[in-house]
Amino acid sequence: MKRFKGVKSNTSVLTEDVEMQQPDQKRAYSGGETGDGHRITAVCDEYACAWTAAGIRNPRTAAECWPWFNAVCSAARSLKNEDISIVDVWDSISASASGNAKPGPISAENTACHVAIFSVLCWGTMTLRPRLEWADFKTSPSLMVYQQLSEQPGLKMDLVRRPIPAIFRHFQRTMPTGRWRHPISESHTLESTTLHVSSLNYASLKVIGKIRLVWVDNLSSHLDFDFANRRLSIFKFPSFCALGTLEDSFEPPVFLGLVRALYGADAGAKQDSENKAQIHQEVLMSYRLIFGQTRESRRLARAATKELKNQEPDSYDQLLDNLCGQTGSSMVRGLPLSLWPISCRTFEGSLQEENAYSSQDDFPMFGQRLAKLQEFNRRQRPSELRDLWRDRRDPLQWYTFWAVLIVGGSSLLLAVLQLGVGVIQVVAAYTPPPQPACRC
Repeated sequence: MKRFKGVKSNTSVLTEDVEMQQPDQKRAYSGGETGDGHRITAVCDEYACAWTAAGIRNPRTAAECWPWFNAVCSAARSLKNEDISIVDVWDSISASASGNAKPGPISAENTACHVAIFSVLCWGTMTLRPRLEWADFKTSPSLMVYQQLSEQPGLKMDLVRRPIPAIFRHFQRTMPTGRWRHPISESHTLESTTLHVSSLNYASLKVIGKIRLVWVDNLSSHLDFDFANRRLSIFKFPSFCALGTLEDSFEPPVFLGLVRALYGADAGAKQDSENKAQIHQEVLMSYRLIFGQTRESRRLARAATKELKNQEPDSYDQLLDNLCGQTGSSMVRGLPLSLWPISCRTFEGSLQEENAYSSQDDFPMFGQRLAKLQEFNRRQRPSELRDLWRDRRDPLQWYTFWAVLIVGGSSLLLAVLQLGVGVIQVVAAYTPPPQPACRC
C-alpha cells in the first residue's frame, strides 16, 4: 500500500481493494485469513442458506467465502444505522438476492444465516472469535464466542431482533475477569499507573517473568495474561489496526456501535474520529512498548515473528517486522501519524517514544492490562546469577547494585592483595638470611 511506504498487508488477495479504499472489503478480510476462516467451510452444509443468498456454491476454501463477507458488510453499510439488528441485515441480504423487499419470517432454516452474520460481525471488527460448529451448541443454535467460559451458555437466537450493539454489550459483561485478567475498557478512576518500559519490555518478561507469547487473531484477547501458565496473548494482525486508523477509512455505523458496546468506550465521543481509532492506536503502540524500545526485546521479537511466519506463511503480517523488530528509525517514524495515540506524538508530527507511559493518558483502554502485567513481572525474582545482570526492571536499583558490587569487590580484592603483600613482608622480615658456606 502506498501510504505505508511499501509495507504489505497480511492479505495479499485484497491488496488492490485496500488501495481502492473500499471499506466493505477492507473490513471484511479478517475472517478469511484468521485461524477461524476455515471453520465456516468445515460446516458449510449447515450454512447453505448463506451461500445461496450470496450467490455461491458451498465453499471449500476460506477465499471462496468472500462473497458472503461482502454481502453482510454491504448490507450493514446500506442500512446506515448502528442500532440495526441481525435480522435487519439478513432481510437486506435476502431482499437483494431475491429482489423482494418484503422481509420473511424467522425460521429454523435461516437461523444458520443469523449465526453466519454474527460471525462476520465478529470477524469484520476482529473483536471476538465466534463458535460455528453446531456441535458446540449444547441444546439449540445460539450466539457463542470462544472468550466465554466453557460452562457459560450462548445467547438465545430470539435476541437477533435486538440491536447488534446490545448483543455485544452482553458479551462485554460476561468476559472472564479476575486478579490478573481485566476487560478492555476506559478506566473510570482518577488513578494512573506509570508503565515502565524497563518492566514491560519483552526481554524482561521472558527472562525474568518466564512469560511466553501466544499469537491471537482477535482484539479482545490482546494483552490478555494467563498468569497460571504465564502466557501473554498478542494480536497478530497489526495491519488491520493500521487500516482502522487511517483518516480516510470509514466503516458501517454498526461496526462502530458494537466496538463501543463491547469495550465500554465513551458513547458521547462517537463523532470524534480520534476516539474511533483509539483501540487500534493503543494496540499499535503496545507493539513498540513491549518489543520495539530495547535492543534485546527487538532481537527476541525477530525470533518470535520468524517462528510465526514459518507456522503461518500465508497469513503472516509483514507489519509485525517493522513494529516489533525495528528501532525508532525512519521506517517506523515514516508510518502515518494516525497510527499512534495523540499523547505519543511530537509537535513535529512523528512518533515520540518514552521510557515511561501513563496507563490513563496513553493507554486508556489497555492500561489496566498493562498495569497488571507490570505488577506481575515486578514481583518476580531472578533465579540465576546471569539473570541479575539482565534484570533492568529498576534501572536505579540495577546501577546501584552493580556499582556497589564492582566498587566493593574491587576494594575487597585490593584489601586481599594488600594483606597478601603484608604477610609476605612479615614472613620476609622474620626469615633469617642464609648463612654463607664454610671454606675451611
